[in-house]
Amino acid sequence: MLRSLVGSEMCIRDRYQRRVRGLSLETKMASRHVLAVWLVMGISGAEKWGHKLLSHWQMADGYMNLNHGSYGATPTIVTEARHRWYSVMEARPDYWFRYNGNNHTLYGALDEVRERVGRMINAKNASEVVFVDNASGGMNAVLRSIRLGPDDEILYLNVAYGMVKSTIKYVYHHDDRERPSESNITIPSSEAMILTAVENTLKKNPAVKLASFSHITSIPAIILPVKKLAALCKQHGVMVLIDGAHALGQIPIDVADIGADFYVANGHKWLYSPKGSAILWVTPGKQSLIHPNIISYEGQGKTEFQLEFSYVGTKDYSSFLAMADAIDFRNTVLGGDAAIMKYIHELAVQGGQLLQSVWQTEELTTPDWIGAMANVRLPDGATRCCSTLADKLFVQSNVWVPFYTWNHKCWVRVSAQVYNEISDFAFLGKAVLNIVQTNC
Repeated sequence: MLRSLVGSEMCIRDRYQRRVRGLSLETKMASRHVLAVWLVMGISGAEKWGHKLLSHWQMADGYMNLNHGSYGATPTIVTEARHRWYSVMEARPDYWFRYNGNNHTLYGALDEVRERVGRMINAKNASEVVFVDNASGGMNAVLRSIRLGPDDEILYLNVAYGMVKSTIKYVYHHDDRERPSESNITIPSSEAMILTAVENTLKKNPAVKLASFSHITSIPAIILPVKKLAALCKQHGVMVLIDGAHALGQIPIDVADIGADFYVANGHKWLYSPKGSAILWVTPGKQSLIHPNIISYEGQGKTEFQLEFSYVGTKDYSSFLAMADAIDFRNTVLGGDAAIMKYIHELAVQGGQLLQSVWQTEELTTPDWIGAMANVRLPDGATRCCSTLADKLFVQSNVWVPFYTWNHKCWVRVSAQVYNEISDFAFLGKAVLNIVQTNC
């Protein structure tokens, strides 16, 4: 046992040394304390994580994925499961689309996956869950289904995802309404300040009937107090829609506890399911309000809500079905959600600390505000090329991360995943610093 631990430590140290080779002395010194933490993690069992898991994914040699938050990455075994479902469909298309009753028909297979995903988000009943292609589709289904009165308003935050803002603006333009109610929050902030900002907007605009909040915002990436926001809105008689695009697989979700009316979540970002797999949860009392973006006349389901979303035309539904295989992969290969979430959060925290040390800057928030996406400020010289840094980094180093301007400074959002190690953050720190110093 001792020999295996020593060997694991040497392996970690070797990988670290290869990554930091060529760094300046100052950068190496700044990285040293993070390496010490990483070694402790390795001795305590983290040898199951990191680069050795890359063999389960399909990424090209030399490509470093530190942007799991945009498109995710699907394990090979889950991709293969999707292909198998596609083959089942093609074997007997009429049987697949027309009948129900077992997992060799579309509706029977969807029901089995619905049960799995429903348990994962703590839905009281699986009938509260339907499948959509992505969070954009789910958010559109809710925002474009709700019938507002002529004077009713929708509230959203200034940090809402661009798609959400665009969809709300579309609804307003289509209905010939005035501007929606945007509530501005600052980051870094406190829960009290966020709640106060939203409450002030609600008091100023009593016509608000629907409020939309991100569970985890995209840029900057922070976890919002959605349970408290939902409770606040309920006090004002406002329905609540949660955009959980980044949440499923990154942090625990308990829709029953949150208390919202609608919850949308992607599978492809953090659950490891294929692109084109997401869910929409709607509390039973509000399901009659919501309809899919594509209206069909076929489908099957235990409720009208399920029936409408079960079939939106002839298409490949295999991404939905492979969500169960993604859950199996998480449990059998990686040891379950708690272990995954612990590792990726701790790596994001330690990676953020390393980057701020290398760049001599700061992180945007304290660790309790993030899941697995760190927000770190770049050196001041990066501000002049913040908009072009991502492309330059990708061309020079075969890694892409989103850079953004916040409070007139240039920041980066870096995603930590089970196949990443602290050496990846060291590599990123060196590569970005080189561009800022020589090509900015």
